[in-house]
This record gives sequence, structure tokens and C-alpha cells, in this order.
Amino acid sequence: MARKRVTLQDLADALGVSKFSVSRALSGKPGVGKDTRRRIESAARDMGYPLTPEQAYNKGQIWFMRQEIDRVSTELWSNILLGAEQQAEAYGYTVVPKQAHSLFDGSLDEAVVGLILAVPYPDEISGTASGFNLPVVCSGYAGPLEHIDQVSGTDWEAGVTIARYLATLGHRKFAFVHGDARLLGRAERFRGLCDGAKEIGGTVDDLVFDEQAGLRKPLIEYMDAGGKPSALFCAHDGIAVSVISELALLGIRVPDDVSVVGFNDFISASQVAPSLTTIRTPHVEMGAAMSRCIIDRVSNPRFRTVPPLRINLVPELIIRESTGPASPVPWQRR
Repeated sequence: MARKRVTLQDLADALGVSKFSVSRALSGKPGVGKDTRRRIESAARDMGYPLTPEQAYNKGQIWFMRQEIDRVSTELWSNILLGAEQQAEAYGYTVVPKQAHSLFDGSLDEAVVGLILAVPYPDEISGTASGFNLPVVCSGYAGPLEHIDQVSGTDWEAGVTIARYLATLGHRKFAFVHGDARLLGRAERFRGLCDGAKEIGGTVDDLVFDEQAGLRKPLIEYMDAGGKPSALFCAHDGIAVSVISELALLGIRVPDDVSVVGFNDFISASQVAPSLTTIRTPHVEMGAAMSRCIIDRVSNPRFRTVPPLRINLVPELIIRESTGPASPVPWQRR
């Protein structure tokens, strides 16, 4: 026997709403509440109502909130966006990149089901984002006990791993090179490096510089003040590439005189000479995990009451040419 064709009235009866509401919801017209529209669209898919390909597939939008980014961060956020898009599309959702400041306009499109905060400082916009009563997930670090989901890397573990690895090469004196102490991921890497150095009786210097002004002057001042670590751990690969370049101009050889380690495994890490030992962070997978947080909270009623999640993805140590045995002689300018 042929299956009975599902009608608008069947959907209305099943949901306890009017046929008029069902019609307007499925045609994308205004006059239907957001939650009601979602219920109608979901029921239409479940009951086999004949939808257009776009209606059948697109279950809603996930807005990817980003802000103006510098050239160093472009690769990171592009990879996170790619992962978010791939995961969302697999479950019938669309990721829409938006500028973070648009959250302060006071309204969202009715199709939006959740927000990804892909910004360096999520706490600057998380309060506004949470006010829309939608699932919210951030990259990096949420505020303490903040009721949004978070996806990040295991930054402390990365710092410890670098210290332990360098210790196997005879290194005991390290410096952490960075330009923005406000970023909690970098602070956690520094803390991990310090904890790892403590395990092996090593020491760590904190070499901070203004990334806009450049590294050369603070590096020379640090050296002239007696700073002579045998290994430098840089907050990201862009800094590490700059360090290798500046050391070369000063006649200091990498890794013969000093070892250099980066973080992220950007494309430049394998293109610089010597190629860069670094921590490969799973940015694409982080983006996928962020989309999945939202999809789970939207599509699984039991998941909506689960407390906020703190998800940490484990990175990988990539050993290349920029690290070697510790030199027995402190390095100096030539």
C-alpha cells in the first residue's frame, strides 16, 4: 500500500499548532516564533513532508563570530572555521562568519541556533552572546565558571612536554618568548614550561616584547643583561620565525648555539631554515568540536541541561631541525 502523503494539516495536528503557522514557517515567512519554527521544520523532516532541498538539509545557522585579525592569526582562525564548517554541514547546519561587533546590534537572524566565539578574548563578548539564550561556545578560555562551552588545547601540557623534550638534549636554561601576557593560552604554556623545568632542575626566563615594535632591541637588551638560555620556547610560530631570523643577523646559529621551539605548526614552520620544531595544535578538530557542542545542545534535549563543558584537545610535538643538543658554551653575538 502506498504511504499516505503528509500534509500541512498533519503537521499542524501533530504539533498542536495552526495550519497557518505551519505554512508560514515552512515558507520562511515572518509571524512564527523561533522555537515554533524549529519544531515545525524538525517535524516536517521527521514525518517525511516534501521539503525543498534547502529546507530538508539546512537545520539552522551557527554564527562564527570573529574580529579583525593580524596576519599571524589568519591561518589559525581559518583552520578553526574550516573544521566548524565541515562538522556543521555533516549534520545539516550552516556556519556563517560574522564580525564580532555585530552581536552588539541587539538582534540575530531567526535561523541562528548557536554562536561560536572565535576571538582572542572571549570574555569581552561572551556576556552579550549569552543574552540571546542560545548555545555559546568559545575558542581559547572562557571566564571562570562562565556558563558557556569552551574548546581549547592542552597548553600547560604543551609547556611541560617542551621542557622534558629539551631536557633530553641536555638543556637546563630556557626562555619563554612572547608578546601578550593577557592571552591565557600563552600564560598556561609558560606555566607548563616552568613546571617542566622545575622537574629537571632547570630555570626559565620570561622574555616579553612588543610584537608591533619588533624583537631585535629587546633581544639584544636581554643578551647584554646576561640572558643566555640554551633554548627558546616561543608563544607561536610567527615569533619563532622572527627569533631565528634575528639570531642569524646577530651571528647566532640555530640549533648549534641555541635551540628554538615554536607553537601551532603553521605553514611557515616547515618552510623556514632551519625548519622549526613546534607543537602542532589540532585547529581544524577544535573547530569541529565547537560546532558539535552547539549541535548537541540544539538537537539532543537531554544534552541541553548538561553543565558547561571545558574540552581540551591534545596537541603533538613535531621535531624538526631547530632543536639540538645544548651547547657547552653560552652563545654570544658575533
